[in-house]
Amino acid sequence: MTRLDELKKLIDEEKAKRMGVIREVKSARNRLSYKMADKTAISQLSQISKSSTKSIGFLRRKKEQLEFRIATEAFTIQAEKELIQKKNEIEKELEEAVKSFRLRKKLEFIDGDIVGLNKQLDELEAKIKESDKKLDDLYSELRAITGAAQRRQQQRTERKPQRDQPKQQEVSMADIAIIKEKKSAKQEKEEVDDSVLN
Repeated sequence: MTRLDELKKLIDEEKAKRMGVIREVKSARNRLSYKMADKTAISQLSQISKSSTKSIGFLRRKKEQLEFRIATEAFTIQAEKELIQKKNEIEKELEEAVKSFRLRKKLEFIDGDIVGLNKQLDELEAKIKESDKKLDDLYSELRAITGAAQRRQQQRTERKPQRDQPKQQEVSMADIAIIKEKKSAKQEKEEVDDSVLN
């Protein structure tokens, strides 16, 4: 395998590798845009659920205290209904607080994913730049080799006499004398012919 063939093979391999990295970049950008849209939607939901500012632990303790009171103390029916109604309200608040907590946790995970995807994109773009530099070097070497081959071919053609072109004829003094003799013989013949005709 010549160096020229080897260079062409290396260029093809590097191009294929670069295209693979570009596909990874496109995929990462798609995932990033999805995560950004997800973050925006969850942030809006999180803003709505921030109304429940009480902590989950506080609400759970309060619920357990009411359940314990309802189970252990004797109340009138009206007082027990009020405690059950209060317990249901606390359960709703607790449910909202848990939703809000889950949304905040999901936002944290999404933020982590976004940071990871941005880091991955930076690494992939660095790989593309590295591949571009490698391809530039390979192409420079290829141009140098093909340019050198063209120069050698040109030098060979300049050294060889052109076979396709006709050679210039050289006329010597002897040739000129023969031509003059033939011309004068022709003129004499023409004069003899003229005299015979007259």
